[in-house]
Amino acid sequence: MAKDEKKFYGLNYDPVFKNVFYRDDSLLKRFLTDILSNFYDNLIIDTIKILNTEIPKDRIYIKNKTVDILVDIGDKKINCEVNLTYDKETEFRNFFYLIQSTVHDVKEGTNYVDIEDHIQLNINFVGNQADGFEISEYTNITKGIRKIPFVRTIDINVDYFRNTWYNLSGIEKEKYYEKYKSIIMFSLNEFELKNLKDEDEYMKKIKKDVEKLNQDSEFYQWMTDEEDRQMMENSIKIRCKREGIEEGTRQGIKQGSKEKEIDIVRNMKEKNYPIEDIKEITGLSIEEIEKI
Repeated sequence: MAKDEKKFYGLNYDPVFKNVFYRDDSLLKRFLTDILSNFYDNLIIDTIKILNTEIPKDRIYIKNKTVDILVDIGDKKINCEVNLTYDKETEFRNFFYLIQSTVHDVKEGTNYVDIEDHIQLNINFVGNQADGFEISEYTNITKGIRKIPFVRTIDINVDYFRNTWYNLSGIEKEKYYEKYKSIIMFSLNEFELKNLKDEDEYMKKIKKDVEKLNQDSEFYQWMTDEEDRQMMENSIKIRCKREGIEEGTRQGIKQGSKEKEIDIVRNMKEKNYPIEDIKEITGLSIEEIEKI
């Protein structure tokens, strides 16, 4: 990227995804309908309730440190997670989000039968799944039956859909895009989004909102700072693996200020890193970590 060229933040960045879909219920309804219709027949979303309320009203783009979007559509509760990077840790984290949400509803309910469906919807960009969709359920492998009918994880491989669409041509390409546009849109870069000819009001609104966010100087600066913090955190983790925990920590922490060290620890705590992992990565004592 050229020195003076601004980075473009598309829907593959979860703060952008959250901003676009938090602001407009109609967009969120359409998005979830397009995705879930692949798994549920005759799906109609009449009402939608956003359950995540931790984002301050005056700065909607401040990133929530728990889930991306958690909604209730009447008979289903859905947690949507956008995963720019995807590894085992991410998979485990998302699974625990699903379990926590389900357990909370069970505690609030009056029985173990009338529980609404809980769906963990993962929009992934890096993964090892060969197909576009991957469904995970708690089943009895021997009998091949679903043991807990109201818990399901749906993983979406964005790259699969983009590559399939890219390699088609003519009417087949158009049909494929029309069917899976709500997934393909996550892979569109600045040039592709700018030159998008789709006349669908849904896509036109998304395009407009994403472009507007990238032109918002406050949002852009926040995204840049957030990405820098994530890169710093990732650098320390990689260095720890390559050079050993103690040497990696010494090098990583010494290169930054005390404020940066505190910021890294706070960020890791907000992302629910185990205290012992933070201790190993930073070299700080448990008491020091708990004070931050």
